[in-house]
Amino acid sequence: MYPFFRKNALIGVAEILCRLPLIFTVGYLARSVGADNFGNWALIVTFQVFIVGIAGLGLSSSLSRFVPACNLGEAAAYFKCALLLCFGLIVLMGALTFVLKAPIGKLLGVKMELYWLLPMAVLMAAGSVADGLLDAFFKARMAIGRQISFIAARTLIEVVAVVLVFVVTLPSLDEAPLRLAAYVSAVVLGKLAIYPGLLSGMARGDWLPPPDRRREFLKYGLPMVPTLLAVWLVSQSDRLVLSHFVAKSDLGVYAFGATLATYMVFLGYAVYPLLLPEASRLHDRGNTAGILALFQGAQRLFMLLWAGGMTCLALWSVNIISWTGGNAFAGAGPVLLILCFAVGVDQLLGIYQYVFHLVKRTDLILWLHLGYAAIMIGSLAIAGFTSGIALAPWAVLAATLIFNVLRYRIALRYVFLPMPGMLVMQVTALAVLTALLARYAAEWNELVRLAITAVVGVWLASYAMRHRTLLSNSVFS
Repeated sequence: MYPFFRKNALIGVAEILCRLPLIFTVGYLARSVGADNFGNWALIVTFQVFIVGIAGLGLSSSLSRFVPACNLGEAAAYFKCALLLCFGLIVLMGALTFVLKAPIGKLLGVKMELYWLLPMAVLMAAGSVADGLLDAFFKARMAIGRQISFIAARTLIEVVAVVLVFVVTLPSLDEAPLRLAAYVSAVVLGKLAIYPGLLSGMARGDWLPPPDRRREFLKYGLPMVPTLLAVWLVSQSDRLVLSHFVAKSDLGVYAFGATLATYMVFLGYAVYPLLLPEASRLHDRGNTAGILALFQGAQRLFMLLWAGGMTCLALWSVNIISWTGGNAFAGAGPVLLILCFAVGVDQLLGIYQYVFHLVKRTDLILWLHLGYAAIMIGSLAIAGFTSGIALAPWAVLAATLIFNVLRYRIALRYVFLPMPGMLVMQVTALAVLTALLARYAAEWNELVRLAITAVVGVWLASYAMRHRTLLSNSVFS
């Protein structure tokens, strides 16, 4: 009855705890290189995410689909196949980037002196592709212990790399671009040293699957690439658009707040990581009522976690920016809060995208995200042209709301899973609470804010555990 949610909880807690230190490592990086260089670095990272979307070949999805039903030897063969295909493409894209770094840099808006860092983005992409494949492989095998070890190792590598390069600054790395290159190298070398050990005992088996299965494996993943690129366009469009309207220092301030805001997605890991497999099981049995109970229970739990997270963030956003990036990034505070709210909305309503997986209409995900990208780019272009970065986070929030309402309405046509009526009222109340706290909390004594944070944290933990038990009983009884 309980293993599904217990595994969810273990993965979720590990993701959240291991991501918290990264808020400060990003801050050290930003503080060390300055707002102007961080703005250019944000564009280079955007290129890295683009490379990951292509070079991954959608094979993380293939591993998730093919590996659970295999024995360990067959699973290992699929994993090796994915590694070979992806990293062969990474090498090719690295060579092309080295030759074409000038036109790519000009297209992105990167400062000319930093064009040479673009091939480093491909190296960084290799590490990210490895992350995606390992994540999918361990989850598909339900190797929860290895998954948690992988999450912890990934964070450890990141922290050590930042400490070595940006905290313990070596004399030969006195220039920001050199430190960024050294940081990428340290992260990739760390993954090469640690990741093979995580696969100990799991990589034994046939070298590759038979040719017909290799073709089927690749054929399943490839259609995901256009969707991943559409998602990339949505997630990175703010940097790409704003780079043509604002100074790189302003872009750096915005990108810093936006980077911190992305960590809000890991609240969803406390609720959603294994939700789709369970919803698929219920759908195959024709149990729509069970799916509705699963979705609504998960949304109630996420709403609680999100409300607690936004409350604590509103209490401490000014301090978080100051403690991490420093005064040069003070303008990132409003960006952080608004974009965290947008990320929360997308997480809360994002589970309706699972409907398209349940009814095997994943083509709709691509078309919806292309529409999302068009709305996002149009909104950001208007915001950037009229007011620089001031209205940009509001443009992102507006586009996110429009897209999620549209996706929800379309999903209802395939499986009727109505949203709880109270949900809209709760989201509105949270928006008002966040705005009030952001306006007045900075003036409160730190001890008062600490006390409120402690109370919220304890209440969240106790309620979440009780609600998880109730949710398990209601779905599996």
